[in-house]
Amino acid sequence: MTETNWLSRRERGTVLGIRAAFRFATLVGRTPTKLLVAAIALWYRLFDRRSVRCSQDWLRRVTGRRAGFWAVYRHLRTFAQVTLDRAFLLTGRTQSLQFTRTGLELLEQQQKSGRGAVLIGAHLGSYEAMRAGGRHDDLRIRIVGYFANARMINELMHELNPAWKTQVIHLGEDPVNVMANVQDAVEHGEFVAMMADRTGLNDRTVDATFFGERAAFSSGPFLLASILRCPVYLVFGLYRAPNRYDLHCERFADRIDVPRKDREGALQRWAQAYAERVEHHARQAPENWFNFHDFWAPRTAAPTVPTASPEASTP
Repeated sequence: MTETNWLSRRERGTVLGIRAAFRFATLVGRTPTKLLVAAIALWYRLFDRRSVRCSQDWLRRVTGRRAGFWAVYRHLRTFAQVTLDRAFLLTGRTQSLQFTRTGLELLEQQQKSGRGAVLIGAHLGSYEAMRAGGRHDDLRIRIVGYFANARMINELMHELNPAWKTQVIHLGEDPVNVMANVQDAVEHGEFVAMMADRTGLNDRTVDATFFGERAAFSSGPFLLASILRCPVYLVFGLYRAPNRYDLHCERFADRIDVPRKDREGALQRWAQAYAERVEHHARQAPENWFNFHDFWAPRTAAPTVPTASPEASTP
């Protein structure tokens, strides 16, 4: 396993510290926690060399200039704020938050058709904001992902919202069972959400040009969407200080086709189209980029897996 693999990183902090932060946030409200967010961000800016280095590299690519102390601090503070906001989004305490919505009517129309769809996002902003900021509570979204690397956070998510575990599909389970759950969700009008900007252990990847340089993206979401043969949408929930989330949804494809004769070529074209849209939105809100690892580092090719399994793998 290489150092750049995000799955190799342990969760930071302790169970007590994480619980205390979230409990404090839900107890006193969002405004008083801004001091806590600022302190957390400052600590990481001073002592987490890896995150600082990755932030500097990212901001340089976006802005074309060297990122100073405070630019990196603002990036880390945005991440801390969005992370802490999950406590409010999961418990429905969104009175202090504002939402703008662009394209969410597409999901409402899709739901009326009676069949679900695939949603593909990125570690750009907040997925929870996309779910909590919709106009309709009956917009059912199941997140497909690998959650074993963040057990402490996930346990707390369940405590804050007992229904949380029913809203996720864990890729660490039996592949056949995962595929059955995903297909069942789509057939019953639910949306299955994945991220394609982060690769995991034994995950199939495909390269695409991203901010002028080749980077590896997960091919799993595109392969899974091709198996489901359903519409695909891109979704992003971008944070704007001090309390706004701009929710974006756009149609990506009526259906993703990955023909056997040109599997790699098709995956590369879909990944490139995805990378270009992520780059577009990232340029609008660069401090919302939350991949704190060497995103452009070369990856070792993963072993081939059968296309019938939800090699969909880790988002």
